[in-house]
Amino acid sequence: MERAKLIVKNFGPLKDIKIEVREMVTFIGAQASGKSTLAKLLSIFEDENFRRDDTITFEEELKKYNMLSLLKENSIINYKKGKYSFYLEKNSCTKVNPREILKNQFVKKIKTSNSNEERNKSFRDLIINDLELNRNHKTLIIHEIIDRLNIFTNNELNFESNGKIPISKYLNYYENLLIEYGVNVKFDSLYIPSERNFLHIIAENTLGLINNNVQIPKHLLNSGQEYEKAIHTIKELPLSIIDKKIKYKREGKSSYIYHNETEKVDLLESASGLQSVVPILLLVEYSKLLKEKYNFNFVVEEPELNLYPKAQHELIKYLVKNCLFDRKNLILTTHSPFVLASINNLLLAFEKGKSKPHEVNKIIKKESWLDPKNFIAYELKNGKAKLIMDDKLGQIKENMIDTVSDAFSDEFDKLLDL
Repeated sequence: MERAKLIVKNFGPLKDIKIEVREMVTFIGAQASGKSTLAKLLSIFEDENFRRDDTITFEEELKKYNMLSLLKENSIINYKKGKYSFYLEKNSCTKVNPREILKNQFVKKIKTSNSNEERNKSFRDLIINDLELNRNHKTLIIHEIIDRLNIFTNNELNFESNGKIPISKYLNYYENLLIEYGVNVKFDSLYIPSERNFLHIIAENTLGLINNNVQIPKHLLNSGQEYEKAIHTIKELPLSIIDKKIKYKREGKSSYIYHNETEKVDLLESASGLQSVVPILLLVEYSKLLKEKYNFNFVVEEPELNLYPKAQHELIKYLVKNCLFDRKNLILTTHSPFVLASINNLLLAFEKGKSKPHEVNKIIKKESWLDPKNFIAYELKNGKAKLIMDDKLGQIKENMIDTVSDAFSDEFDKLLDL
């Protein structure tokens, strides 16, 4: 499948960006280098509502993510994934969505058809074109859908007094068939912000904050709404990322951290690392319950926040295991060389696992191995994105990981020389 491409010029801190988007993308860089800006743009373009609804403007989405002021007269943004594309230049946007084009073609043909037989043929031709060209589905599924369409048409004709089936019924049945056969699974972005400790504070009040137009960025309120659903759904969760003895429990309207069977502390009074990691785990676990309906684009800002290096490594393994299956994507922004080193271990595990799967599985479980073909990493600096993934080696370049420690060593050596 064709990889997504994103070009950004003169948008906030991003001066001249051209990147490829794979199943997992990691951005590293200093503060205000544009990591979150890129991650938020990808969240917008992977959102089903923005893709399909022309009434949702790009400016509205930028405002939701607190980025509207970054848009300038000379900004250029071009995103392309498969047959979907978005282009902005001189504050003028164009979107091309093959799903909506297909629907419009269908409505046009149906309106000009003189009989249900003509309508049925038009519908069938468009479905075959959609499934074969746009979705690469097998002939067997196409024939099954066509057979179901024929049965639907014959049944509905018995109930329509004028002998014609309304267009809306055709369209609704079409969408339901695609959902049933796993073809039409919605794209959605799950944005987990660096301010995630804040989510538990607003969790029971997000609706009120939205209704009262409180000046909190909308993407944080949206994350808060998802977090609220998660805490009402996930009642218990092991926190083995931190310690095998620790677990999260929801009791009534309160969330607790259990250090053993009887010792507990309110989540808001727990260690900062726990307050940082619990929202990530709850949101990911909740999303897994929706996997039949959505293709999630997970965006996690600074997963390393308040975590010891070993816990950072365990969290990266968890995210790769749980966010890269069944057409899911994972985007990370980070300041931490430990995160890069952790990813390198998972990339190496995949390569070594080809020849020694049992031995490697004892060190790193297979579900956390990371295929280098599905991963890419960039360093954001001076408004540009530098590729730091070595595709030949299947690793992040070592000099990128060592840069910080080398700077510390150099400083230390200078002090020793005094």
